[in-house]
This record gives sequence, structure tokens and C-alpha cells, in this order.
Amino acid sequence: MKKYTYLLIATALLFTPLVAHAESDENITRRRPDRPEQVEIQEIRQERMEDRQEKREEVKEKVQEIRSNVAENHANRLERRFAFYYSRLSNIITRFEKRLDILKADGKDVSAISAKLTEVKTKLESAKAKGVEAVAAFKAIDPDKFSEQKSEAMAARDLANSARKLFVDTHTLLKDALKSLKVIK
Repeated sequence: MKKYTYLLIATALLFTPLVAHAESDENITRRRPDRPEQVEIQEIRQERMEDRQEKREEVKEKVQEIRSNVAENHANRLERRFAFYYSRLSNIITRFEKRLDILKADGKDVSAISAKLTEVKTKLESAKAKGVEAVAAFKAIDPDKFSEQKSEAMAARDLANSARKLFVDTHTLLKDALKSLKVIK
């Protein structure tokens, strides 16, 4: 019996007419509007391109601002550092000269140490001049043309390194002079 009921249901389904449900054109256009015309598409693309261009320009301005700040900050740091080195070493030299004057007043021969001290002073002055030159070179770099002025930036860096080396050499000479002063006592 089950067999016949399944067969009856299957034939009923096969022979029932299929009804197509048709909708009017108005209904379709409400759900899916017509594609925008070609002119509107071009306008949209143009607006997007303009937005992208504006964003690129904003990014370039930010990069320029950052570069400007970096170069200026670097120059200021170098200036402070070299001024500190100069003041520190010149204070040591001043105290050293006072000690030499005291020893000379006691009747001791300090001519060799005085010659070394003179060499230290000249080295310190050349280091100071080189430091000022390096700072001026960093301040002269135009951040708007940074990529074009890469060689100037490298030259400024080399000047700063040579100034630092001169300060280190001055310190080394000063230590040698102090060692020879200890021998005199």
C-alpha cells in the first residue's frame, strides 16, 4: 500500500502545471536601478583620482616637515654637544694652566708641558672651528630638496665626524700632558 501512495504522490506532482510568476518591469527597476551612464562613471573616477592626488600631496608635506625637523634637530644637538665639549676641555685647560703657574713659581721647569698645552689649545680651537662648520653645513641643507642634496648631507656628516675626532684628539693630548705633569711633582 505504501508503494501505491508514493506512486500517486509522484504522478500528482509530475502532472501539476508549473506556474510562472511574472513581475512587472517597475518592480524590477526598483530593486536594481539601471546602471549609471558612462559620464557619471567618468566623474566618479575623476573624483577618486583627485582624492588620491590630494592624499599623496599631504603625505609629501608630512615627509618634508619631518625631514625639516630632523635636520634642524640634528644641527641643534651637534651645536649643544660641541659647545659642551669645548667648555669642558677649556675649563680643564684653565685649571691646568693655573697648576703650571704654581709649579713655575716654585722654580720647576715646565717648558715641555707648556709646549704640549699650547698644542692642546690649538687643537681645541681647530676642533671648535670644525664643529661650527659642521653645524652650519647641517643648517644649510634645504629640506625641500633633501633628495637632491644627499651629497651635501654626507659632507656635513663627515665634517661632524672630523670635528668629533678633533675633540677626542684634544682630550688625548690633554691626558698626555697631565701624565707628564705628574712626573714633574
